[in-house]
Amino acid sequence: MARKNSTADSIIPVWVQRLQALLEERDMKQSELAGKIGVAPSTVSDWLSETKGREPGVSKLYSIATVLGVSMDYLMGASECETAKNEEIHKRIGLSNKAIKKLIRLQRKVKANNLLAVKKVAVCNFLLETEDMTDLFDCLYNYLLGEYYFNDGQQDLSATAIYLKSPLGTSDERLNFAESFSYVYLSKITQELSLLKEEAVKRSRLREKKTYEEWKNTDAGKAVDLETLKDQAAYEDGEE
Repeated sequence: MARKNSTADSIIPVWVQRLQALLEERDMKQSELAGKIGVAPSTVSDWLSETKGREPGVSKLYSIATVLGVSMDYLMGASECETAKNEEIHKRIGLSNKAIKKLIRLQRKVKANNLLAVKKVAVCNFLLETEDMTDLFDCLYNYLLGEYYFNDGQQDLSATAIYLKSPLGTSDERLNFAESFSYVYLSKITQELSLLKEEAVKRSRLREKKTYEEWKNTDAGKAVDLETLKDQAAYEDGEE
């Protein structure tokens, strides 16, 4: 089906952009896709060409989406998530399509009894279920600085102590959770703390200003104000 010529022809359609990205992501050649949906390789090439101005019909778009394992909505740009299931997860917890795909890959590793993947999924679940960021800060602080301990066979050690005891350039298996936790979220936490500090300083200044204004209207404040004016007048008289 030919596309009508218009000024919009210079803009690459969303479905073309997504088809190109999906082929690259799945390491699939145009000829392979063509064989799977029953068209000539040159037809797929024409669809992806910026100059040919051709696009597939609805049935072929459906075939393309099915072969690539995505929904029609995603292929056509009506959805940000590749599948209906991912879209449902996105609506429920707000994760991006990329984040959802990473979690799905992690979940597959969990089923294969990958210990590190189990730890990472546990961290992700904790963060998704934590509404109060204060709990997150407390958890990270306590873990890294000494409230949570590991036993090395001789004595209990905090994560920091384990790190300090490890030879230079090496990593201790017991720190995997700390690494998974801190590397991903430390920058976010730092940003949150910075914003909290700015807000605290701002509120403190407003509170100090309000307190000072209220104090100025008291008898003590008025007396000090009067003394200040007298001192200023005496100073100016002395200058003359």
